[in-house]
Amino acid sequence: TSVSPSMQKRLDRISALINEGYTLKRGGGFDIQLRNSSGVRRNTLNPWKSPGGFSWIAFFFPSVVCCQIREWSYFYWIAILSVVSVLLSSIMGSDQATSGGTILSIVYGCLFPYMRYLAIKEEKKEFSVVASFFLGILLTIAAVIPAIILTAILGVE
Repeated sequence: TSVSPSMQKRLDRISALINEGYTLKRGGGFDIQLRNSSGVRRNTLNPWKSPGGFSWIAFFFPSVVCCQIREWSYFYWIAILSVVSVLLSSIMGSDQATSGGTILSIVYGCLFPYMRYLAIKEEKKEFSVVASFFLGILLTIAAVIPAIILTAILGVE
């Protein structure tokens, strides 16, 4: 498990909270729940106030980092967003893919430190960066195939 110094700082902040009695667990999809000892949920989607901070690597290369730690939810969301984008484009006549993809990248930039922490704690076997790069491309292509088919059926340009 290779972790950059900046990511290690984020992981250390998360670990310190866990040691103070916080709990960190997965909900459904990309729902990461960080709760204090009283059960109050802490916002993990605010990069300025969240102890995990923001991962620029996960923002720019979410398919690679998610492959590396075997976080498959990213590809499910790419599939869903691409189909929704095609449907919105057919209804509204405008392309919605860019905004949806940007929002998804921001979400994964915020949540990736927590996902990385959980992957390490769950002892997930990681893929190498090179393997993750190519697997990420293949899985992204696979995720958008339903949207490509829907585009052909609806005749959306």
